[in-house]
Amino acid sequence: MTVGKARQIEIAERRQKATQMRLAGMSMQMIADQLGYAGPGAVSKDLTRAMRAAAKAQQLNSEELLQIEVDRLDRMMAGLWSKAITGDTKAVEVVEKIIYRRCQLLGLDLINRNGVQDGDVVSLLGALFQQIQTRNQQITVEADVVYELEPAEDEEAA
Repeated sequence: MTVGKARQIEIAERRQKATQMRLAGMSMQMIADQLGYAGPGAVSKDLTRAMRAAAKAQQLNSEELLQIEVDRLDRMMAGLWSKAITGDTKAVEVVEKIIYRRCQLLGLDLINRNGVQDGDVVSLLGALFQQIQTRNQQITVEADVVYELEPAEDEEAA
C-alpha cells in the first residue's frame, strides 16, 4: 500500500510527538488517547519504528563519514606515495602515519590472522601497500623482509 506525501508527513509528526511524550514519561495509553492511536500497542509499534529509523539513519551517517575520512587519507597518500617509495624519509614518516590512521579507522589494527601477538603487522602492511599501489597504479616496490638482524662485525669479535 502506497502512502502519499501528506500522509507520510502526518505520520512523521505524530511519531515525533509520541516520542516526545514518551520521553516526558507519559504512558502508552495516555499517548494513544491524546494522539488518536488505536491503543497502547499501536503506540509501542510506532515508537519502535521511530527508533529503528533513527538507528538506521545514524548508521548510514557513520558509514558516510567513515568513507569521507578514508577518501581523505587516500588522497593524502596518493600525493606522498611517489616521494615515499623513492626514499624521502619525511614522506615515509607521514605515509606511515597515514597507514596507521587508516588501519585504525577500518579496524585493521584489531585483526590477528596468524594467532601470534603483534606478529601480523607485516601482512597487514603488505596488503595495505598492495591496495594502495593498485589504487594509485604506481611502480612495484620489492623488499626483503628481515626476520632477524645479523650481529655487527664488532659484536662478533667481542
